[in-house]
Amino acid sequence: MNLRILLVLLFLAPLPALLLPGCQDSGSVSGPPDELDPPVPCTFGIPLCREQVVVEGGFLLPVYRTHPLDRADTLVRRAVFVVHGTNRNADDYFETMVEAVQQVGELRETLVIAPRFQTLDDWPATGEPAWTSGGWKRGDPTVVDSPEGVRISSYAALDGVVEVLADGTRYPNLAKIVITGHSAGGQYTHRFAAGSPAEGQHGHLAFRYVVANPSTYLYLGPERSLPGVGFGLPDREACPTYNTWHYGLEELNPYMERLSLEEIRDRLVARDVVYLVGREDTGTHLLDMSCGAMLQGPNRFSRGLTLFAFLNEHFPAHGHRLQEVAGVGHSSRGIYTSATGKGVLFSW
Repeated sequence: MNLRILLVLLFLAPLPALLLPGCQDSGSVSGPPDELDPPVPCTFGIPLCREQVVVEGGFLLPVYRTHPLDRADTLVRRAVFVVHGTNRNADDYFETMVEAVQQVGELRETLVIAPRFQTLDDWPATGEPAWTSGGWKRGDPTVVDSPEGVRISSYAALDGVVEVLADGTRYPNLAKIVITGHSAGGQYTHRFAAGSPAEGQHGHLAFRYVVANPSTYLYLGPERSLPGVGFGLPDREACPTYNTWHYGLEELNPYMERLSLEEIRDRLVARDVVYLVGREDTGTHLLDMSCGAMLQGPNRFSRGLTLFAFLNEHFPAHGHRLQEVAGVGHSSRGIYTSATGKGVLFSW
């Protein structure tokens, strides 16, 4: 059978059962697998490299992964979660991160996971969660009930996958977890870092959050950069929602309102967060142009620099870092495969 036809048929077929087993360890591959048993590591964004993970409420979250999630693997020492952009193309993001890992020669010991946060337009399979196109970025609840009759935040869904990795039975030598996202995935990552309890629940693991070229950031205070003033309070009559969630800490969603404002601030400030901003990311394609967003800056590159200046002024004890990536615009591949990106992701 023609390989392309086979892959199309596999894509159209129902998803495999929860945590479908992979095959024996065969190392990386040079082309798309053409067998029903995926290699380890599995390196292509195709159904053979996809599983469903049971998360809160009995939802089945679809993810692409390099290593099977249903068996012990003593070689895995690092996990990298990569969150897709607004197009929800988790397969592309998976392959981009795999490429970055291959370039540093650490594919066998690095588990790459790319979750897919679907909307109803994606026709999720039975039992899979779905959010609105904006809600998954903000950590809002699903728009459908789980098999157990509940709705969960997109952040809680990722918490559930972290729980699977961190229990010590599958990956006893796992030491580090990176959570990263580009563009809309960067928005997701920044807010997730402020609200997720996962890091505190798994003290034997080191966490890093890599926020790449997001359209907007979470501000921990009501101040914004004002022309000729520095950081001050904007005109609320002109932009009454500029500090509501997800731009700021007013009118929080259910996932975030479990915490006090002080707990959210302390959690984000204390975490290992690295901002990657492409110096050429100065366009406006798919840029949030609302008044709340425009108070953060005219473009993604400017917004990154301004957010970091805000942290330096109002939260000087933070340990966050900002890295500019020369010659890169709004490109996840450019960011993650750059020397700067690979250093932030893997050399710590």
